[in-house]
Amino acid sequence: MKHGWRLLFIPLWALCVAGVVVIAGLALGLFTWVTFVVAGVVGLIVGIPAGLWDTKKVRRDDPDWKTDRHIPA
Repeated sequence: MKHGWRLLFIPLWALCVAGVVVIAGLALGLFTWVTFVVAGVVGLIVGIPAGLWDTKKVRRDDPDWKTDRHIPA
């Protein structure tokens, strides 16, 4: 499972960031569909790099992580 951490961290980051933007937009009184579209775009723009960074950080900081663990098929 080569992409396991990526499949966990990228959606987690993207959805959390999008949720923050939606809550901020609704708190400011922006009750249109544009708020949700902007939140989705910001979630993708911020969430993908943050998820990739987090994946690399987990692999780098884990003392038991072995790079030869995955056998190519």
